[in-house]
Amino acid sequence: MKRKVIKQGNGTLTITLPKQWTKDINLTGNSEVEITNNENNLIISPASTEKEKTISINVDNFERLSFAKFLIACYEQGFDTMDLVFSKSIIKSWSHGEEGITDVITFFVSRLIGFEVLSQTKNSVKIGNIAKEHMKFESILSRIFFLIEEYLRHLIESNNPEELTDRESRHDNITKMIALSIREIYESNALSKIEALNLTAILNMLDKVTDFIRYSYKNATKPLSKETISLAKKTLKFLDLYRSFFNKFSYKAINQLDELRGEIKNQNITNLKKHPAEASVNSQFDALVETLHGAIKPRISIEIEKGIR
Repeated sequence: MKRKVIKQGNGTLTITLPKQWTKDINLTGNSEVEITNNENNLIISPASTEKEKTISINVDNFERLSFAKFLIACYEQGFDTMDLVFSKSIIKSWSHGEEGITDVITFFVSRLIGFEVLSQTKNSVKIGNIAKEHMKFESILSRIFFLIEEYLRHLIESNNPEELTDRESRHDNITKMIALSIREIYESNALSKIEALNLTAILNMLDKVTDFIRYSYKNATKPLSKETISLAKKTLKFLDLYRSFFNKFSYKAINQLDELRGEIKNQNITNLKKHPAEASVNSQFDALVETLHGAIKPRISIEIEKGIR
C-alpha cells in the first residue's frame, strides 16, 4: 500500500500507519515500534509482539547423525522450543550401535549454546532456549577464529598422539559457536540478505575447516615428520591470514592468500611422495586450505554490499 509523506514545520517527514494494522496489533498513541533499515526498505514492526518459534520433531524418523543435523538446523533457524517426540526407546547408528534415545537427545542438546531440557515424559522431551540475551555476533566470530587456530596450533606444538585425546571436545566447542553464530544471523534485522547469505556460507566453511583439523588429529597416530609439521605451520599461517583478511578487507591479502595456497599445494605433493604414511594427515591440511580459500569470494561479496549500502 502507499502512504503520503507529510512535511512538518521543522522539516521532519511523517507518514500515517494503516488503521487496521494498528488495530490488529493493539497499537496505541504511546506504543513503540521497531524500525529497521534493510536494503533501502524501512520495516516497521511492533516492539513487543515477538512470537516464540516452536517445532515438533518425531525422532523416530531419524538415526543418530541425521537427528543431530536436523536438530542443529532448527537451532540455527532460531526456534525457541522444540518438542522431541518418540515411541522407541533406542536410536541406532552405524558409528555407535544402539543407544538410549534420551541419552542421545541429552548429548546433542549439550552442544546447543543456551538450550536445556525443559520437561520430559516417557515419550517426549521438550528443549528450549533459556538464554534470551543475544551475544554480540562479532565477539562470537572472533572467538571461533581463535579456537580454530588454537586447535591446529596444539597439534603442531605437541606432535604427540598421547596429547591429542581432546580432539572431540575441542571440535565440539567450535561447532557449538558456529551454530550459535548462524542462529544470530537468522535472527538479525541489521544484516542485508547478501550479508546474511555470505556470512552463513563462510561459517559453514569454517565448520568444515574444523572437521579437517579433527581428522588430522585422528590420523596422527605417530609423531609427525618435520615436513608434515612444516605444512601444518603454513596451514596455520593461512588461517591467520584469512582471519586478518576477514576483519580488514584488502586486495593485497587476497593475493597473499592465493600465493600461500600455491605453496601449500606444492608442499603437499612433495610430502605425499616423501612421507606416504602421513598422507592421511597432509591431505587434511590441503583440504582445509582449499575450503578456506573458497571463503574468499563470500567475503568479497560482503565488501561489495557494504560499498553499495
